[in-house]
Amino acid sequence: MTEARAEPPAPAAFPARARRASPGGAPLGGQLDRLVAAQFLKLFGATLGGVVLLYLTVDFADRAHGFWGRAWGKAALELYWNKAAVVAYQLAPAGLIIAAALLATLLSRRGELTALFALGVRPWRLAAPVAAVATIIGGLLFLLGERVVVRADARAEEIQVKRFNRWGDWATYHSGTSWLRGEQNRIYHLGAAHAGGWEPATVLEIAPPFRLARRIDARRLEPAGPGRWRLLDAVETRYTLGGGPGGGVSERRLEVLEEHFPETAADLELRGGRPRQLPWRALREQADRRARLGQPVREWQLALWERAAHPVTVVPAALAGLGLILWRARRRRRLPLAGAVALGIALSMALWAVTVIAHAASLSGGLPTWAAGLAPAAFAASVAAFTFWRS
Repeated sequence: MTEARAEPPAPAAFPARARRASPGGAPLGGQLDRLVAAQFLKLFGATLGGVVLLYLTVDFADRAHGFWGRAWGKAALELYWNKAAVVAYQLAPAGLIIAAALLATLLSRRGELTALFALGVRPWRLAAPVAAVATIIGGLLFLLGERVVVRADARAEEIQVKRFNRWGDWATYHSGTSWLRGEQNRIYHLGAAHAGGWEPATVLEIAPPFRLARRIDARRLEPAGPGRWRLLDAVETRYTLGGGPGGGVSERRLEVLEEHFPETAADLELRGGRPRQLPWRALREQADRRARLGQPVREWQLALWERAAHPVTVVPAALAGLGLILWRARRRRRLPLAGAVALGIALSMALWAVTVIAHAASLSGGLPTWAAGLAPAAFAASVAAFTFWRS
């Protein structure tokens, strides 16, 4: 008689833990992000380097006939070394657009884009590493602009003016004289700053409703203490309403004339140079000071908005370049690399056109400075939103 062996009870099966779906079809910070970010950085470095090199080569070929004199090669080398920093800063959004377009094209040509879409990875998920890299580049651009580009731009212009005699509109921003509106109905016409003072100087005092009451012309105006000013070799002219038709005029000459004016030396100091050649803090101070002293200030306010918006523009610009190619990939239209570069250049030219038109419209008074500064970023964001929505 055969005994039946009792089989041990099977262990209870534990229910499989459901894997939590990642947003967009891939975990954030995973291998996909690292690979896409690394490839995007390589393409951006190569693209920006090539664009800057091409620009400098064409610029040198166009201006080579104007380089002359002793050791002109050394001066030209320093000129284009500084220009390289300025051009790289200005063309960074275009470099990001082309690099993002090339990235999406390479993924599509190798079949990786199709595989990612088949695995459930959505187009906007691919934008996450691109946006992260562009954000870091934007922060670096702001630091580069403050510490390198403003000085490089000023130095490049100085070399062109002093070494190769190319003035352009240099005198517009380095005239050395300025009309300033002071307190108590006082107007200053100051010459070049020298040793803590101004040479020469003219002070006009206006009586209500609008009549010249007093004029002081001096060889030099300098501070003599809190609220006190010293005018050297001064000629004081007073204009009164009495004394016959046309009023009376009296004049006196003094070697030293001391006056009490409420303005300080810092209040009357205007820094020369183009707005784009000033650091952020100095640019804000000059904009506030010019507004207070009655100087033209719109260009300085526009430079502030453009300085703040330029690093921000790189993020939607990169996403616009990526979204444009992904949109075409969704429609089963593959592009060669040359086509991706052409689309990136076309989008970059459109962004440049928006920047130039907004800048000119703001300087003419037809557009607020904040709107002109944010117009390129808004345009790039609109293109990115449309292409990702359609893809």
